[in-house]
Amino acid sequence: MTTENPASPTNSPRRPRLLQAAVLAGAAVAAVLIARSGPGKPAPIAEPPAPAFQMLAYLDTRVSTQENRKDVRCWSSFNKLQMFITHCEISEDAKAERIRQHMELIQSLYDAAEGQANGAGLIPADAVQAMLDQRFPKVDTAEGTRFEIGGITPTLVGKEALKDYSDTIEPWRLMQAWAHGQLDARGIWSLPAQFDEPALLVLYRFFRAFDLAMLQRARDHALDRKLSRIDAEAVAAAFQDRSRKKD
Repeated sequence: MTTENPASPTNSPRRPRLLQAAVLAGAAVAAVLIARSGPGKPAPIAEPPAPAFQMLAYLDTRVSTQENRKDVRCWSSFNKLQMFITHCEISEDAKAERIRQHMELIQSLYDAAEGQANGAGLIPADAVQAMLDQRFPKVDTAEGTRFEIGGITPTLVGKEALKDYSDTIEPWRLMQAWAHGQLDARGIWSLPAQFDEPALLVLYRFFRAFDLAMLQRARDHALDRKLSRIDAEAVAAAFQDRSRKKD
């Protein structure tokens, strides 16, 4: 007769009891997790952070929107408007010098305001406005905008000229051209700060008037040299007038 060993692992009644206890424990843990997340509700997922303001994308949008809405869209039409406002032909070298001078000016404004950027790396409008008021004093009148440039005779940008210039995208294009120049080889913004949206609006209003003031000063310098058109030297001299006033 074969005698069965009651202590043998294959015959022990404790093994199924341990397995049953483990299953019950696992079910209890699952029940607690389900109760905590709520009936029929998945576990909460963290919201992604709001995207940061992208200055270049904003400028690209303003330029494209303005191109679709305004009458003066192309570069040739803008050049004709410039000649109409200044009553003077503008040489190709003068056009290139104007862009170069504006790029240097925007960079100088950025350099002066960068230290006032907030924690998000954005330069606020009040910092930009205070700097412009100090460096480029002007008075808005019923006739237009009058600039006090370097102690010379005030330069008036007429109301009608401002209205015509508002139909162009040029102030936005100037800022856009500068911003594109700040991208690295990978197309990534390379500077530590950006102008925020209200600051860009302040700059737009400034360049809308100041660009015309510089063109008028360039015309005056050309006429002083008895030229029939504005050349690069006249444009450089106009911006030199501006720099006579201490920043």
